Amino acid sequence: MSMEKTYTYEVEKIFTSWYSSLCYFAFRYVQDDETARDIVQEVFVRLMEKRHTFQSEQHLKNFLYLTIKNDCLNHLRNLLSREHYLDYLKREGEQDEFECRMIETEIFSRLRKAIEKLPRECRKVFELCYFEGMSNEKASQTLQISIETVKAQKKRGKQILRKNLQELYPLFALLFGL
Repeated sequence: MSMEKTYTYEVEKIFTSWYSSLCYFAFRYVQDDETARDIVQEVFVRLMEKRHTFQSEQHLKNFLYLTIKNDCLNHLRNLLSREHYLDYLKREGEQDEFECRMIETEIFSRLRKAIEKLPRECRKVFELCYFEGMSNEKASQTLQISIETVKAQKKRGKQILRKNLQELYPLFALLFGL
């Protein structure tokens, strides 16, 4: 008789760690922030109610992604007529699109975590310029620092990210124009 290992998880901890990434993932399907948040929250409610057992953290993560994907597609199916839904699935190439969205979400999550570890001033400049799309001039006005300081902090942030995320940096550079 073999004993199967199970992964113990705390829903609150998982929710806190993965909520924003999963919302981003859901948004890529439904294109509406509120709907994406509702779908992710519903999945977590079901997770709490049923207390599933998982073999690993990866198994739990796969469950969450697949459940959210299916809930998003169900939401879209309810919004669109059957013909539009079938056209959507054909157009998007469901499986390829799912994998791309999952990979993009994972990359985004790793980038956000790495940015959170940047020095405070560097992080502020980086977020304003790359996530909010501010120009160097606008960021310098907002933070009340010189344009040269903004440029230096951006350069410093890129160097730190390149070092800390060397295996993924080419993807970040492509996706975010670094």
